[in-house]
Formats: sequence, structure tokens, C-alpha cells
Amino acid sequence: MSCKNCDYNLTETAYYCQDCGAKVVKDRLTIRKIFQEFLNKVFGWDNTYLRTLRTIVVAPDKVAQDYISGIRKKFMPPFTFLLIGLTIATLVFNAFSDKYVEFSSGMLNESFYRLQFDSAKGKNASSGNLENESNQEAFEDFVEEQIEVQKKSQGMILKYFNLFAFLSIPMYTFIAFVVFGRKQYNYAEHLVINCYIQGFSMITSTLLFLMALFIHPYLFTSSVLIAIFYYSFTYKRLCDLTLARTLWKFIKFLIILTITFIVITVLFGILLVLIDIIFGLNLFN
Repeated sequence: MSCKNCDYNLTETAYYCQDCGAKVVKDRLTIRKIFQEFLNKVFGWDNTYLRTLRTIVVAPDKVAQDYISGIRKKFMPPFTFLLIGLTIATLVFNAFSDKYVEFSSGMLNESFYRLQFDSAKGKNASSGNLENESNQEAFEDFVEEQIEVQKKSQGMILKYFNLFAFLSIPMYTFIAFVVFGRKQYNYAEHLVINCYIQGFSMITSTLLFLMALFIHPYLFTSSVLIAIFYYSFTYKRLCDLTLARTLWKFIKFLIILTITFIVITVLFGILLVLIDIIFGLNLFN
């Protein structure tokens, strides 16, 4: 028997060519095999994806640690795993774009808007201050405006969902690199960990979003809490941290993430204003 790709002589029991590495194909072609090959070639989606997903649910540290230590055949590569999660999430969220924007905009409750309203008025108003009818109407108008702003921003995020998600990975990785330590894992290794975490978070968010369509929007909101728990759980096991140290480090992570997000938002806003002034695009009209 010879290789059909390079004509190298093979034994009858060979599964791969020793010369070119091609797989020895003996069975006839079927629709199922065509579909499997398509998924594998385009997404790298074969049985390793299901194995990776199954393992990452209960032991995310094992998947990341195995890849970092050099075991590359057992589980799917981190960037491929992330890409599949992003692709599925993008397709589903865009298929129900109106609901996605509605659910995402509704994550902030009335207490948050009331705090913003009081701050905007420059006073520490209590709930009693809103009993005045005119003040209540002003508050309701403020909430409507803020919800509209949230819908526009969420719509823009959805439009460039893949881009925002990919750009956020290096940011999450750097913060994890600073907070969870540089001695045990370097930046590249933290990047691997975060790709696996975010890839899994995309899948869970998508599943909860689909459930929220039929049950209750709060199910999609809970995906944020699950992501926080999962992130903490993964790093707790990877760094062998106590519960107290895990909580403290994750609080530091959230503080740095919030500050970073505010800085990026301000810089992005300034950039938009400059572009609007220079090119006269009337972006804010």
C-alpha cells in the first residue's frame, strides 16, 4: 500500500503517512464525513472540541495547565476554542439582535439610574426627594434617556462584537498577569488561560441568552455572575489559592478592570469628539 498523496510505501496497518503526515483514508466518502471534515478544517471542530468543553466545565485548570505544559493533542488549542465560542455567540446574538440589545440595556436597575440622577443634580437625594411630581418626571425622563444611550452603545458593541471581544482578551490577560502573579505564569500563559475562560463564557452566555428568550431576561443577566464565579474558580485552582486570597485578588481584578474601562471609555469619547470636529461628521446630532 502506498500513500495517495506522496506515493510513500506504507504498511497495511498504518493510519498516517510517515513521510508527509497525511491521514490514510480507506473508507468510502459519506455526507457525514464531508460535514465532519468541513468543521475540522474550518473551525478545528472535531472530537477534541467536545472533549475540551466537557473537561473545562468541571476542571478548567486541567485544560489550561495541560496545554501550557506541552500536552497539545488532548485538548483544542485556546485560540480555536475561543474562536468557536465567539462565532456561535455572534451568530445567535445577531439573529436576535433586538432582544440582545434589550436584555443588555436592562441589566442596570433603577437604583443605579437614581444614583446617576442624584449625582447629575449635584446633591445627595434620598428616595423621598423623588416624591415631588416634577422631580419624579425629571427622573423618569432621565432614565429613558439613559436607556436609549445604553441601547445605542449595546447596538454598536453587537455590530463589532468579534472585534470588541478579541480586543478585550489582551486587556483581561494583562490584568490577570498583574493581579494573579507573574512568577507562576508569564503573559503568554495567562493569555492561554483567558482564551479558554472567555471561550467557555461565550458558550454559557449564548445558552443563557437562548433560555432567556423563552423564560426570563434575568437569565441572561446571570451570565455575568457565572463568568465571575468561573474566572475566580479557574484561577483559584491554577494558583492554589485559599478562598480568602481568591476573593481579595478578584476584587483587585475588578477594581483595575473598572478603572481601565473608564479610562478607555473617556479616551474613546475624546477621540470621537475630535473626529467629529475635524471631519464635521455630526456624530452627536
